[in-house]
Amino acid sequence: MKKHFKDILKFNEWANYRVLKTLEEHAPEDQELLKLYSHILSAQIIWLNRIKDLPTSPFPVWEVYKINELSSMTEESSDNWNNYIYEHKFETFEEMIFYTNSEGKKFESTIREIVSHVVNHSSYHRGQIAMKLREKGIEPPVTDFIHYARSK
Repeated sequence: MKKHFKDILKFNEWANYRVLKTLEEHAPEDQELLKLYSHILSAQIIWLNRIKDLPTSPFPVWEVYKINELSSMTEESSDNWNNYIYEHKFETFEEMIFYTNSEGKKFESTIREIVSHVVNHSSYHRGQIAMKLREKGIEPPVTDFIHYARSK
């Protein structure tokens, strides 16, 4: 199970960097695109903070960051997630996490469910970014998992 989560988080990192590079080259000030990519990173940070029982309030879920901030956030979030998975002492990720969402509601989820959600959530919003890039006449990067797997 641990290898699987290492793999999907490396994929998520790879895909995020491809999107970031495209935004840096073609749309560094497009607020709509920056909002979606900012949301991906904010969510990644929030979820890891929930797992680690750290405050999530410094990262509003829909804050719009500048492209240079997104670059450092991408690196930091990827490093933090990868380190967490590599250092995790169990193989199953079935530990239950108790947290409060951004609306103040209490929930519980396993780490396995959270990691799966984070990667799927990121893929969903990368798809939205790809659609919006196409609408602007910009070819989006390929971010499919199978493309990543073939490139390793």
